[in-house]
Amino acid sequence: MTNKVYEILTRRLQTKENDIDYVFWHYYPKKINGNAIKGPYKNRSKIMKTLCKKANAPYFRFHPIRHAGATSLDHQNVPISSIQKLLGHENRSTTEIYIHSSDSKTIEAIKEFEKINEN
Repeated sequence: MTNKVYEILTRRLQTKENDIDYVFWHYYPKKINGNAIKGPYKNRSKIMKTLCKKANAPYFRFHPIRHAGATSLDHQNVPISSIQKLLGHENRSTTEIYIHSSDSKTIEAIKEFEKINEN
């Protein structure tokens, strides 16, 4: 996960309303009576398209963020059992699939990408 993504997610979490359990949420009409209620986005594809457009980034799906997060935690030596719990996996082998090794060249490429997107 890039520093910019981390910064945005942290800011959203810190500025959310206290009665909301989600980082990404919105008001939507309740089907029964049409009253607006707060809740999570039900269509992740739509929110990701909107977020990517606002960030002037190519569209990508939500799922790679889970992989990047798991990999980042692994690189920080977080125990795989903790990563497994955060991701909600029952089996350790599923969590291991999410963790990808990044060599120093890949990490440097991410840093260069962040520099380009700061301008």
